Amino acid sequence: MPGAADDVVEITQLLYRYARAIDARDWKALERIFTPDARIHCAVERGAELRFPELGPWLAKALSIFKATQHVITNPLVEISGDSARCTSYLTGTHVQIRRVGGAQVLTTEGSTYSDELVRTREGWRIASRKLERTWVDGQYLGPDEARAF
Repeated sequence: MPGAADDVVEITQLLYRYARAIDARDWKALERIFTPDARIHCAVERGAELRFPELGPWLAKALSIFKATQHVITNPLVEISGDSARCTSYLTGTHVQIRRVGGAQVLTTEGSTYSDELVRTREGWRIASRKLERTWVDGQYLGPDEARAF
């Protein structure tokens, strides 16, 4: 069904735009990814349950201890039902930190899963609910008192 295939492509592109926005720290771009009333649950240490208006400020603070990040989203499985959809996808997130003392670079990579509920709006597909669950971590994150802020 061509319409469904187009929807899957649009949803997949939405996931990729989210990753790019996070890495660019472009919090304004999130308005084109989430519904205004979206709920976001980040099940990681120092995680949070947020409403969309809280997401940008929370991410800005949480990511301030990283010099750079690269979020790679793969394996999206999309199920569409009319004007709503569910999607699960994998996240491999690489995070670069700089030690306050000595300036050494610390690289940490994690694997997580996103579980999203989406709705079709006049502007296109948007995430209405997102849950992030960490599966594994390679390396060890520095705490805010150990890492330089950016």
